[in-house]
Parts: sequence; structure tokens; C-alpha cells
Amino acid sequence: MSSADNNLQSISLHPFINLHSHRKPQQENELVVRNAFVTAQEKLDHISYPISCGIHPWLISGNYLEKLNQLKELLEHVPNIYAVGECGLDKLKGPSFELQLEIFHAQIELANLFNKPLILHLVKTYSDILHISKAIKVPFIVHGFKGNSIEAKQLIQKGACLSFGPRLINDAQLQETFTQLPIEQIYLETDTKPISISDVYQKAATLKKLSIDELRTAICNNFARDFNQ
Repeated sequence: MSSADNNLQSISLHPFINLHSHRKPQQENELVVRNAFVTAQEKLDHISYPISCGIHPWLISGNYLEKLNQLKELLEHVPNIYAVGECGLDKLKGPSFELQLEIFHAQIELANLFNKPLILHLVKTYSDILHISKAIKVPFIVHGFKGNSIEAKQLIQKGACLSFGPRLINDAQLQETFTQLPIEQIYLETDTKPISISDVYQKAATLKKLSIDELRTAICNNFARDFNQ
């Protein structure tokens, strides 16, 4: 069976796609893209499920050029890296914004080079990504989206998908934004929270007035489109 066939089979066997998590799959019917950061290849070679690798803006340090080279090596040699990220921009935490921009642009170039989607960490920088998006030639997903409906629609107009996490379950304003958005631009995730992805899907399905199966199918279609799986 080819790698592509294996990936398609994985989607059919794991109907709840968890776009971004810091944990391995927690239930049998979950396809998770685990955030693995940039680390030694031998630490990733034994992982059989999808992962993403990138330099988080909080973790930019003096050896960032070495980390960028390491990320390039991982993208060349680790086949189950599905995305570059999480990476991005944060105006509340991390090094200078100028340095964050430099490292972010370098990771955009790597994503473009290897044709990998970007999973983005954006804090107080939704307006910045509107200008930067023209440099992005691959699908890009804003993980843990917390903005308002105007920001959401502006990002979608630039080609972004938005991933909603556990906050969707209890945040009334975020729920209102979520109901207004096209399902073709939506993902769901658990991020760092100890919650089942199926619970996030249940709330999302209720808000969208869809069955779980309808929502699962829609997000699987999004995943197949954006991740070439």
C-alpha cells in the first residue's frame, strides 16, 4: 500500500481530526497533528502519527539560525511532518517583534519550499498577518482562534483557515463568530487542554446545526484539501 493510501486510510479510521495538540492521540477515532517543536530527528523517527514542527515565537533564542537549519533537515527527512508550526508572532510574549518577524518569514519560506501547510500562533497580530499573507504560498491555519467576527472574516478573505479549541465550548462571543463562518475554512483542536476532541466537535456541531458525521466529513474534506492527504 502506498503512503498516500495509508494516509487516506488513516483519515477514514480517525474521523475526529484534531488540528493542533501537544499530546499524542487520546482516542481511537482521532487523527491528531501533534506539535513536536524542533528537536533531534531520533526523537521523532519512532512517532507514527502526524506531527508539526516549527519554532514557536516564545522559544526563539540565540541559536535560532541553528534551529532553522535543523527544521530544514527535519522537513527533508521526517515524512510524517505534516505542517510547519506552530510558528508565528506574539506581541505579548517573546523576543523583539523584529526578530520574531525575521524567524517567521524564514519559516514561511521553508513551508513554501517543502509545500507544507503553516500552523500559526498569533497573539495581537491578526492585522499583521493580513499584510504578510501574500508571502504565504501554502495553506495556513490560525490555531486557537480567539478573535471577533470582523477579524475572522478578514483572515478568511486572505485565505486563512481558523482552528477553534476548547474555548469554543463556553465563550459566547466566540460561539457567535463561529456560527458565521464557512465550514470550508474551519478546523477544531484541543491544544494543551486535557479535553476530548469529540467534546469540541459536539459543541461545534450543535452551533452549526450539523450532525457529528456531517461536521466530521466537512473537516476531513478540509484536511484532505489543505494537507494533500
